[in-house]
Amino acid sequence: MTAEEKTISGKASVDRESPDDHYVKAASGGDREAFDQLVSRHQQSVINAASYYLGNYEDALEVAQESFLKAWKAVTRFEGKASFRTWLLRITLNTARSFHSHRTALKRSGSTATLSMSTADSGEDEGDREIADSSREPHQLVEKKELGEVIEKAIGSLEEDARRIIILRDILGESYQAIASEEGLTLGTVKTRVHRARLELRVILADFL
Repeated sequence: MTAEEKTISGKASVDRESPDDHYVKAASGGDREAFDQLVSRHQQSVINAASYYLGNYEDALEVAQESFLKAWKAVTRFEGKASFRTWLLRITLNTARSFHSHRTALKRSGSTATLSMSTADSGEDEGDREIADSSREPHQLVEKKELGEVIEKAIGSLEEDARRIIILRDILGESYQAIASEEGLTLGTVKTRVHRARLELRVILADFL
């Protein structure tokens, strides 16, 4: 490789770096302020993921706090197979699943104790748009809020795998490849699961969409 080719290759590598990379590297070395920057950058996505999974905003805030704590403790093991955001969202959904399981067990036992937490698509097309309504007209705010609640409840009724995949893809906008890399699935499997989950949601939401 010539000097010019090395320069071009090096530049391409830099161009591909995520804005998170600097903060992740610093956080891996124990820099808490760097990790706080990551929290600031991704807090809303984490809360949204937990909220759609659980269907409850207050529970989502608790799960988000626990997810960031887990991420801080595990950041030195981040391998970069997918983006930091995708890795963090996987932690969030796993934490939300544990929260949901514990809460369900408490309900079944009758306990009142509170839980403490320390189509297959071949490519991108119009079917890949986010489920959520994008309207911003003031007179539609009430309808949008109600629709959002209906969608949250519909997603919450899906099986675990379908719920995870539809939140990552259609709510949070993760790419098929990123999901495949972080979830340990083939690209075809991810597309198939997304397609099936969308079909399930269309049936559930038929009276609303």
